[in-house]
Amino acid sequence: MASYPSVASSSDLSYSIVGLPRRNRSSSGARDERQVRRCNSAGSSERSSCRKATMPHPFNLRTERRGRVKEGNFVQMMREMLLEEERLRNPLAQALPWTTEEPENLAKPPTKEPTEPFDVVLHSAVRAVGRSKFDHQIAERNIFLERLELEKERQQKLDEEIEIKLLRKEQVPRAHPMPDFSKPFMPKRSVKPQTVPREPRFHTRPTRHSPKTRS
Repeated sequence: MASYPSVASSSDLSYSIVGLPRRNRSSSGARDERQVRRCNSAGSSERSSCRKATMPHPFNLRTERRGRVKEGNFVQMMREMLLEEERLRNPLAQALPWTTEEPENLAKPPTKEPTEPFDVVLHSAVRAVGRSKFDHQIAERNIFLERLELEKERQQKLDEEIEIKLLRKEQVPRAHPMPDFSKPFMPKRSVKPQTVPREPRFHTRPTRHSPKTRS
């Protein structure tokens, strides 16, 4: 049977874990001191191998420089905006121009000769005369057509009234005379001979006999 190592209890593990950092810290400090002493007492060839630990330096990124420049520009813009708002809130009185205190006498332009009017014959006026004549003719024609239409409607109404009167006269009920029963109607006997029946003659198509049927 293979033997397995015994597992420590939880209290032992916690004690060992808690006490471990202190011993490691003290041992690492002592190790650094011994290494410094050894490097100081060693020769030049051994000192080259004993180098110091790298010291970290902060990064100098362009984004940070651009951010600082942008932040400075934003602060300057906000400062100018606040100053402009302050200036607008407290407006300064504008001084009056000198012309109100000492009016300036402007020189008058030279007088012009009066314009002599003359008669102007416009083509639009000439066309307006011809257009007025044409419009007058169109108006007379329209009036004549309207009169014809009215006369036609009046005549149509008169014809309709006459037809209505005639229809009314025709529709008046009137008494019809009694028929004369003393002479009754006697149909005459026909003098045509009687029809003689005949045998119909139907057309029969002749049939062709094949040689097989003949044999």
